[in-house]
Amino acid sequence: MTGTSSFRTRFTVQLLAAAAAGGLAGAAQAQSEPPPGVGTASSAQPISIGASQSLIHESNLFRAERDEEADWISTTALNFALDQQLGRQRLKGTAALQANRYREHDELNNTGHEVGLQLDWETIANLSGALGVQSARHQYRYGLDSTTPSDGRNIESTQSGFFQARLGGLGEWALQAGGEALRREYSADAFAKLNDLSQWSVQGGVGYRPSPDLGTTLLGRYTRISRPDSDLGFGDDVARRDIELGLVWQASGASRFDVRLTRSEEKHSVLEDRQFWTGGVAWDWMPSAKLRLRTQFLRDTEGGSGNVASPEATMPVASAGDQLRDAFLWSAQWAATAKINVVGSAQWSKRRFTEQVAGTSLEDRTTAFALGLRYSPLRALDMGCDLGHQTREVSGESASALTRPYDSMTAGCKLEFWFR
Repeated sequence: MTGTSSFRTRFTVQLLAAAAAGGLAGAAQAQSEPPPGVGTASSAQPISIGASQSLIHESNLFRAERDEEADWISTTALNFALDQQLGRQRLKGTAALQANRYREHDELNNTGHEVGLQLDWETIANLSGALGVQSARHQYRYGLDSTTPSDGRNIESTQSGFFQARLGGLGEWALQAGGEALRREYSADAFAKLNDLSQWSVQGGVGYRPSPDLGTTLLGRYTRISRPDSDLGFGDDVARRDIELGLVWQASGASRFDVRLTRSEEKHSVLEDRQFWTGGVAWDWMPSAKLRLRTQFLRDTEGGSGNVASPEATMPVASAGDQLRDAFLWSAQWAATAKINVVGSAQWSKRRFTEQVAGTSLEDRTTAFALGLRYSPLRALDMGCDLGHQTREVSGESASALTRPYDSMTAGCKLEFWFR
């Protein structure tokens, strides 16, 4: 797979929460992550320490087309959270150290971690920004974005960092600059020869804010992705240039739109060069004080393209793939009571492989649903359960080296206690 610009996701005190669109299925993808919205430390205290236990059942552990294997996954974790104001600066971070155990496939047992630290800074001269680092280690889940099911042990290790700077306070114009770097390695030799990578990117541009409710940005971005050569072939190195136009509109106190349009040009060392458009529209809506809804329409490169923009600082998480993806994502959170929250999500995406392999008409469609319940009987105690279903259908010419169909059901619960 070739890489592109890194996927951009919000880095807050809730760094370790799994994406709502994936529900517990997403938590199982990186089994070291807790279910979405469960066990998030409160920022009321500068330092929090916690312990958690989760139990997840997977109906199709390796996302196989046939001969499905089910398993139970137990994750015991020690968690830390930091949120400290230091004058004009703010230091925040999270850490989780996990012991992951499989009931049937004990060869996959492993220890993992998720650690992130971020500093939000500002000066008296209208100069502000953020910088941060992140490290993650967990068992790679074959079948979710690899082409061949496997039950082998394969530890994925990722280190990344970023910086952002902005010159301009509350005025109409502002200059922006930033950079990101990521390195990802795998412990399984055969898999590492094709999938290890390192990437870095820099960007700069200008922002224009004609009113408090409307802001636009124009950014240029340059990204380099490198893969090592091996006896299996030459790694495909990529140089990518992006021009991105963004708009954020606070339509009302309850409604917010975020729009991105990007023109990209890629130069490959092995595969064909290409040019393409990507973009996205996100709508956040609060019809009441208890209900939050988020709707997204995306066209990106699988793995992320930087088009899901956030005004907050972002961390590079994963490189992108070769194929373009059209996606719809929807999530909801309802505060049933002061202690009970209900969360739900739906996701649909379609990938086309025509551009990746000449003469191929192959495409796949992935659908996922999730429903979860959160209960916090005490300030220091969080509980939650999730149910998720994911299915993938494949049509067109047969090409098992690119994708395959599967069906999977995931269910589990998590208990977390915090010392604040």
